[in-house]
Amino acid sequence: MSEREERREQLASALMDFLALCDEAEAVITGKDVTYSEHVDFSSVVDTVLPLPVDKDSIQGTNLKQLEALVSRCTKCRLSEGRTHTVFGEGVVPARLMVIGEGPGAEEDACGRAFVGRAGKYLDSWLSSISMDRTTNVYIANIVKCRPPENRNPHPDEVQACIGYLKRQVQLIKPEIILLAGSVAARSLLDVPEGVGKLRGRFHRYEGIPVLVTYHPAGVLRNPEYRRPVWEDLKKVAAYLNIQLPRRS
Repeated sequence: MSEREERREQLASALMDFLALCDEAEAVITGKDVTYSEHVDFSSVVDTVLPLPVDKDSIQGTNLKQLEALVSRCTKCRLSEGRTHTVFGEGVVPARLMVIGEGPGAEEDACGRAFVGRAGKYLDSWLSSISMDRTTNVYIANIVKCRPPENRNPHPDEVQACIGYLKRQVQLIKPEIILLAGSVAARSLLDVPEGVGKLRGRFHRYEGIPVLVTYHPAGVLRNPEYRRPVWEDLKKVAAYLNIQLPRRS
């Protein structure tokens, strides 16, 4: 064990000891029986105060902040040459639902946030319809973290260069269920050749996590006939998460 790792363990132990002392002090001050705190996971505090050094090319073993830092300086593919900002993703960790699209558009590239343009606002309305949002129980990300020129689909080598970041995100975010928006996202994460039309409507699995496939919000804005299939997919998400939906008149 390295000196850094020993210090991290000592810090976690000291934090637990401090918590126990706080419980004892409360018992003395109040004169009442106190329910002592169970073991608390201080790993996020330790990662902030004493982060482990990260190899610039390493993905496994990173925490979310370290992974975001790796993404911000990534030059593994040609997409890095034209970006304004990388778009790592945003939302709640751990998440009940993780939504994965294909890549940033112009507005996302300009501000560094995922799904903030017209399609992003439309996605937010989808989530709202099943009592979910990115501030309370959803995490949103993309297959690639840099904008493809003219919003074209990312090329296979670009997906291959970036997919490791997304896979590590999934490990760290620990979603209960994943919703893949669009064919690029579905093919890339599930490693299948089929498009949305053949993949949606049934559950798939990624690393043991249930996965549903639906149309991309941008595609639905162009083709309103996809609205009903998307609603059916969203209802499946809600049912899996045991979210009660209001009756529609």
